[in-house]
Parts: sequence; C-alpha cells; structure tokens
Amino acid sequence: MTITPVDSIITAIAWGGVPAAGIMLGTLLGIFAPLTHGTIARSMSVGAGLLLAAATVELAAEVFKVTPYMGVLALLIGAAAFSAGNAWLSSRGAQHRKRCGECVAQPSEAEMPNSGLAIAMGTAMDAVPEALVLGLVLYSHGPEVALIVAITLGNLPEAMSASAGMRAANRSVGWILWLWGLIAAATALLTGAGFAMAGTLTENTALLLQAFGAGALLAMVSETLLPEAAHEGPAYSGLVTALGFAALLLVALLV
Repeated sequence: MTITPVDSIITAIAWGGVPAAGIMLGTLLGIFAPLTHGTIARSMSVGAGLLLAAATVELAAEVFKVTPYMGVLALLIGAAAFSAGNAWLSSRGAQHRKRCGECVAQPSEAEMPNSGLAIAMGTAMDAVPEALVLGLVLYSHGPEVALIVAITLGNLPEAMSASAGMRAANRSVGWILWLWGLIAAATALLTGAGFAMAGTLTENTALLLQAFGAGALLAMVSETLLPEAAHEGPAYSGLVTALGFAALLLVALLV
C-alpha cells in the first residue's frame, strides 16, 4: 500500500476545483440569466456529448484493453448502481431536478414535502462518480486535460438547468446557492479522496473502479441530460450532442 503525500492530495483537490467552478458558474447563470428552455436544452446536448466521449474514449477504452470482461462487468455494475439510486430518489420527488420552467416542473415543497432534499441528493449523486474517477485518473496519469474539460463543461449545463428549475419551483436563491456551493466543495474534496484512494489500490482494481465510474457516467447522461436535451425536440439536438462528442476527441488529440 502506498501512502499518498498530503501535498499531492491538495493538488488533486485543486484540480477538482476546476469542475467545481463549472458548477458554480452554471448555478449563477441558471439563477440570474434569462435563459430559454431551448438554450438550456442545447447546452445539455453539448454536455451530454462531452461526457459520453469522456466515459467511452477517456475511461472505458483504457480499461477494456487491460481487463475486457471484468471491465464490462464493472461498467454495468456502475450503471446499475446509478440507475437504482436515481430510481429511488425519483420516487421521492427528484425525477424533475433539471430545468423545468418551460417543460416538466420540479415539485415545490408545498406540492411534495421533502422533495427539495431529494432533489439535492439526486443532484449530488450526479457529481459523485465523475469526481472520484477524476481523482483516480489524476493519480495514474496526471492532469488529463480532455477529461477535466469534459467534466467541467458537463457540470455547467447541469447546474444551470437544475438551478433554473429550482427558481421556477420558488426555492430561494440562498438555498440554491448553499446547495450548489456545498456540491461544488464536495466535488473538489471527492476528487482528492479518489486520488488518495488510488494510492491504496492495485492497478487492476483502480481500472475496474474507473470502469464502474464510466458506467455511472453513462447512466447519468442517459437518465438526466439526454431526456432534457431532447425534450420537445429542440432543433438539431442530436447534431449538437455529436459536436460535443467530437470536440472532446479533438481536445484529446491536441493535448
């Protein structure tokens, strides 16, 4: 077992602060910017394309080269874990935690007591797999610019969408900023935790956890980003998703 130096963990947390900044920028835009559903939906399409590329090209492909069968199993378990958690939270009012003003509205506390807590838990759950995976990758490969770009730009429309929906459900600006600030801080800390945990794992175990995280990311994109991106058929949403996917491939080639 390797003891990871504290200064290295602090550096990993600092890198985790980059996606956290994307969360807070998206939150501020969702609260204060006059964004239409179409604008948010297309931004979700871009984020979905980026995260799909990150999950498949940056994460899963590496695992399958080393341990293909166990990698597939770990990916499916990761997707199942996210889907199960999402289904449980949805039954408690978190199914519409994204942008909702012009589509399907988030429930207010008056309509569904404790739905705000469920929405907060669901929103936090979206950030967990990508933060832990980023920590693992930082340990094994150093700062992967393409992955950091994908997570940061994927977080931005998620936070923008959800915070706009929270405002439409009459949740206070203070509550929204507190929630997303907490999630942003947790994202950075979880990146450090993933980095520290990687130092205690064998190479194969770390790769399987990477595949688990890739599966959770794929499930998250499928269940929370793509449905909203395609809601009411915003023009060229499929092309916009493909552009996000292609953009990350180009970033990976250039860095």
